[in-house]
Amino acid sequence: MEPMEINGGRFYARPLHDDDRIDDTPALALISTGLTPLSVPELRAAWHEETMLSWAICEQTNVEMIGLAILHIGENKNVLDIVPVGDPRRVLPNDPVLEPKTVGDVIEIRGALIRWAQAMGYDIADNADNAD
Repeated sequence: MEPMEINGGRFYARPLHDDDRIDDTPALALISTGLTPLSVPELRAAWHEETMLSWAICEQTNVEMIGLAILHIGENKNVLDIVPVGDPRRVLPNDPVLEPKTVGDVIEIRGALIRWAQAMGYDIADNADNAD
């Protein structure tokens, strides 16, 4: 299965990139979590092996990665983790008519990712750290 974009309202999930157009490598370096591997090539390989499906989470009007979503595919359960990139309190630049959002608001895409995963046949285990 190839990585794909998922629209989640104010946020969208897109495949990770490390090319001359978009490079998510610096954003991945800002994530302080125990999630590994955290390089674009390793995450891309894990997607193709269907052991971890990962996305860069972006605000709808921007390609800048402000969050990382990883669906861990396990033998007995699948777990979805969503972590912000950098300071979760940082307010995102937005059109003034839109409701202000912070980097930490990337968790709002969780519902869209769960619906996508379920449609693809992946049941998601309850993850209290990222509850809806």
